[in-house]
Parts: sequence; C-alpha cells; structure tokens
Amino acid sequence: MTSFPLELTSSQKESLENIANDIKQFDWEVGEYIFHDFIEYFQLPQIIRVSQPWDTNLIKNDILYLQSMYDRHLILSKSLVSDERTFVLPDWFQGQCRVLSTNPVYKSRWWQFTNAMELLRFEMPREHIRLLRDTSALLLLPTNQTIPVLLKENTEITLKRIEKSTTITDGKEMFVLGDKNDQEFLLDPTITNDSFHFATKILDDEFDKSYHKNTSENLFTLPEIIIRYELPLDIEIVTLADTIPIENFPTQLRLEKYSIAKSIIAVSIGDVDQPRIFELSSLTQFSLQCVTCLTTGLPRDANIDGAVRTFDENAYRQYEAVRERLVNLLEDACIQYMRTPFIGTQEEVDCIGEVYDIGIQLKKDEKNQTYTVIGDAESSSSSNDNETNNSGPSINKHPTRFTVHLPVDFNSPYSSVMEVTGEEEEEDREARSATPTPTAAATTTG
Repeated sequence: MTSFPLELTSSQKESLENIANDIKQFDWEVGEYIFHDFIEYFQLPQIIRVSQPWDTNLIKNDILYLQSMYDRHLILSKSLVSDERTFVLPDWFQGQCRVLSTNPVYKSRWWQFTNAMELLRFEMPREHIRLLRDTSALLLLPTNQTIPVLLKENTEITLKRIEKSTTITDGKEMFVLGDKNDQEFLLDPTITNDSFHFATKILDDEFDKSYHKNTSENLFTLPEIIIRYELPLDIEIVTLADTIPIENFPTQLRLEKYSIAKSIIAVSIGDVDQPRIFELSSLTQFSLQCVTCLTTGLPRDANIDGAVRTFDENAYRQYEAVRERLVNLLEDACIQYMRTPFIGTQEEVDCIGEVYDIGIQLKKDEKNQTYTVIGDAESSSSSNDNETNNSGPSINKHPTRFTVHLPVDFNSPYSSVMEVTGEEEEEDREARSATPTPTAAATTTG
C-alpha cells in the first residue's frame, strides 16, 4: 500500500498537534469494524483507530482521518517521445490541453429529453433515438393488430411518423417508432408522456460551426477532451505542467484508455511529525475502532458489555468539533492529491486498460431482441436477470489503492457508474457473509 508524505506549514503543524491532543481524550469503541462495512454504514469524513492491520502496511493504533470516497476518471497516457513509463492523468487535473492529432475522431453527442412531446421538435423520420429507460408501447403487427410490449432500455429506434386512424389508434395521434429489425411500435404520448425518457444523437449540421474546428488555439480540460473525442488522442498539456511532481514529465502525450476509479482518501495523523496521505480501495482489508459516541443506540454484541449506554452529547460535540477542524485543515491537501498525475504501476495500468476494453466491447455489442411482450415480461425479466448475473462485466482483480468502474453509457463518460466485479471482491463478500454488519454490532476483539 502506497502512502505519501503530507507537507504542512508550521501553523498547520501546530493546528494538527492541538487536534491530536484532543483526539487523545476520545473514548474508543471496544469492538471492531471491518473497513468496508464501516465506510458503507457511516458517512465520511470520520476519525478512526487502526485495530488489526492484517496484510496492509498500516500501523496498529494509528489514527486515520477518512476524508471522503472520491471518484475520478483516470486516463492512461504515454509520452510521444521515447519513455517506458505510463502516466495516469486524473480528470481532476486542472491544466488545459491542446489537441495535437491532425484528424481526431469526435464522439457522438446526444440531447436528452424526459417528455414524449419533445419528439415533435424533430423532422420525421429521425434516426438514432436511444431509450433511456424501459418504455411501454404497442407492437404493430402486419394485420394492424397491436400487442402491449416493453421496449428495452438503450434500444435505438427511429421516429418514423405520426399515425392517426380509427382502426389502429382509435382515433388518437400516436408516434410510430421503428427498431433495427424493421418492427414498428406505437407510442401514445398521452399515456407515456412523463415517463418517456430518450436521447437523440446530435447530427453534424446541428452543431455550432466551430465545434469540429481543430485549431491550435483551442484549449480543453481533460473532462472536455474525453467527452468530445474518441481515444487514442495526442495532446499537449499547455498550462500547469510545471506543477506535476514527476521527474522529466513530458508535456506531449497520447491518451490511450480510461476508467472510473473510486477510492477513499485517508490521512495518517497518529504521528503528527510525519503525517501521510493514503489512498485506500474500499476492498482494503483491515479492522478499525471508532469513537463510542458514534455507536450509541446501535444493537450491540452482548459479549462487549451488558450495560445500556446513553447518548453522550458532550462527547459527540467534541468529536464533531475535532472532525470539523480536520476538514478545514486537510481537505485542500486531499483534493490536491486527487488532482495530481502519477506514474501507474503495472497492476493499475492493466486494470484500467481491461475495464476500458470491456466498455468498448459493450458499446459494440447489440442485443437482437429490442422488446418483451408485457404478458411475458416477468419471466423474460427473470431470464434476463440470470443472464446478466452470469455474464456481467468482470475483471481478474482491482488495483490495490482504488477500484475500477465503467460509465453505464460508454458514449457518455460522466453517466452513472456501472459496477465491475473482481475475483477478490467476490471472495471478500463470501468471507464477510458470516461477519455481523455495522447495524448489528461491532465485532469483539480476540
């Protein structure tokens, strides 16, 4: 597990020493929590004491300030000149970049809507409309009969026309949608208006004329780049490159792959003369103790003590005050750490690359069936759930200091996050299945 020294000014060191003296007055819980269970149950930031370090390089009884769980996009990049190192650029990095690729590939961009009547904005037929959730519709048969169906989320459809007839639509105006299999569906906007969520691809002539102009004067942040362009992409970091603490850091890079990374930033403050920043994966295995005022009122293991404790308001106020001082003292340093590029280990590079490749494959894969019949939805859903559980995204393992994830919509890097399981994560879940959760009790020390 990697840690980094935290540089503090003399006044900040003095503040930390005062905080450490206050922490010595805390009343610590006798029992233990597993780290993963603790961060799932208690909202961060929190102050904890390491109990059993297990296979980490944490120190027993060290005091850790858990700042927050952060997620960021980590982008693998290689120097455009000879260099064996792989650099990892967080999208939190605030430097601006110039695109060097002469013919960059632009990503498809999408407008999102949450109202069926918004379809009237577009001339018909309109292709490249993607459903953002399961949608009720009527399958139109060649005999002009209809069957209630559920169009599946992420299905891409074409808005063909508006249909109004006494035999097919009972005199109502309905949208006619077509799928890739040339099947047509009727959408009644009076029924599905507020529940019809869709996105439509922005066509080239609908962009501002300057959007696709690739000039050296255009500067972008890393989030703007991964939203705008497909990778790989050659760039030059124009601003703030001199703030990157990497020896001989090249400013001209090829961005190759990325994934979402989630991690908890912790600061070791047990030794106030040598505070250190840790980046912890949620899968990091160690046990900890928290202050007793956090657990008052939770069901407790009878082996710890039989007495019923009352809430100590003074102790909790003291804890809150110390925690607030730590936030004010350390938050900026934690955020700066999250912004800083670093040299990736082979494990980190492999995991980020593997997840990116999974995302590209999922983006290419298309399901043949675009709908389920309403009457068969339950059994079909059960079948789909089993299929998803058996073939969901998975990797061999997660890196040591963060977990890797995908955006649900790989066309949009900042859409909601898809979980990607690793083998050690499944083993960890099985191992914890017999361990009491935080809502039940802290476990007793042996």
